[in-house]
Amino acid sequence: MRSPRSRFLQKTCARLTSYHPSRSIIAIVIAGVSIFLIGGGVYDLFMNPAFMLPFGVSRKIYGIHTQTVIESIGVMMLYTLGFIGFILIYYSARYLHNERHAFILLGVGVAMLLASIIVVEQFILQILYG
Repeated sequence: MRSPRSRFLQKTCARLTSYHPSRSIIAIVIAGVSIFLIGGGVYDLFMNPAFMLPFGVSRKIYGIHTQTVIESIGVMMLYTLGFIGFILIYYSARYLHNERHAFILLGVGVAMLLASIIVVEQFILQILYG
């Protein structure tokens, strides 16, 4: 006779293998992992960087080859803002029957995308040229 623990593990394994998440959940998880990796999350986990403001005197002490936790969190948030801008641009095509709504979504999406690109570039220029 099987023990209750083995039956529980067998049922749990069967539930996990039969679970099929929706495409939107898979896309959000992939986007989140990508933003974490591109934003420097692995560096933050393994290199134990300084938790300081990324500009001013502290940047001159540590040099341009280091990354702070504040910088990586800020960049991850900006990448998320750009991703949301892309999503709004995508959804604006669904509202072509309502031009005003589509134009608002398109404008907000483009503004979010451009804002994230410009601010990330300003981060890079500030680090490089002080």
